[in-house]
Amino acid sequence: MKNHFDICVVGAGLAGLHSALELAEAGSKVCVIDPIGIAGGASGTPVGLANPATGRFASRSWEAERSLAALINRLDQIQTKTERKFYKQTGVLRPALEEKVALKMAENIRSQPWEDGTVEWWHEAKVKGFHPGLTCIGGGVWVRGGLTIHIPDYLTALSNHLKEIDCTFILDQRFNIEQKNSWAFSFESGDSVTSEKIVFTTGIWSKEFDLWTPLKLFPVKGQTAIMQSSEPIQFEHAVSAMGYFSKIDDYTFILGSTYEHQFEHDEPDQKGMDYMFNRLQRVLPDLANSSKPISKWSGIRASTRDRRPLMGSHSTYDTCFLFAGLGSKGLLYSAYGAKCLSKHILKGASLPRELDINRFTK
Repeated sequence: MKNHFDICVVGAGLAGLHSALELAEAGSKVCVIDPIGIAGGASGTPVGLANPATGRFASRSWEAERSLAALINRLDQIQTKTERKFYKQTGVLRPALEEKVALKMAENIRSQPWEDGTVEWWHEAKVKGFHPGLTCIGGGVWVRGGLTIHIPDYLTALSNHLKEIDCTFILDQRFNIEQKNSWAFSFESGDSVTSEKIVFTTGIWSKEFDLWTPLKLFPVKGQTAIMQSSEPIQFEHAVSAMGYFSKIDDYTFILGSTYEHQFEHDEPDQKGMDYMFNRLQRVLPDLANSSKPISKWSGIRASTRDRRPLMGSHSTYDTCFLFAGLGSKGLLYSAYGAKCLSKHILKGASLPRELDINRFTK
């Protein structure tokens, strides 16, 4: 095994693997380190949506089109490496469930700078005609470019591609880090590596490292469940309303997600299941009546005050970088964010001011 690298990326989730790919393609010798493994943290949710119209009122996400385009580029690239299909442009339907919410959603679609045809406002009759049985009050938003992605399958294929282009992985081992002339990692196996630069993409666990203890990151627990229906699922698109619902095959779908700011443990629980199922009953009552859970998952996301990632270098060490705080938008932001970070690390390009790691400090 090589023992010296240009850059070590700590974290093998969406942010870490996208960053490793950008850096490796630019010619850097990269090592990816994760004590849990590929998609072992918040990126391990079975299925996720890439949806640029987010929040309760379908607001346009930061750099929505660039973020989605960067993700699609990577998905297309990695899909050619495997026969296992891990994503589909299903579109996302966002029905309003209250009149006041419908009015605000409609205003957001009209007033925000969406690219033509990517996001549309539909009146109530059109929503119900498109999806019979769906609860809708006042209308809804159709996100034509919304994606449904089997995240662990994608990240497994992405990590395999990284290995093919000579990226090294050290997984499932605890480690210590020291800053000497370079960054030195020592592993419980007795192995050690060094690197000139280091990038932390470790989500909420970034605060566990002494370097990043003061970070303005907040833990949010998210739970999802794989549901099985006794009747064939009649729609192909994803639905986002008080959570999200997306078909996996003719009889299974994912039900998500909770957004728990107060929690006692990080495991799936009945309280979270009840919360999600009650929302399913309100939005898709027929599907709720024919479904039962067959597996559950939970993870801890890292969120920020303005729900945008933190990105930048350490205040003391200019060879130490962070990319974290993606919250529930890891799919949407990770590919484009990794592109921005790579150019900053390798070429000194300015980072987007909206993601500046110091934006919350005076």
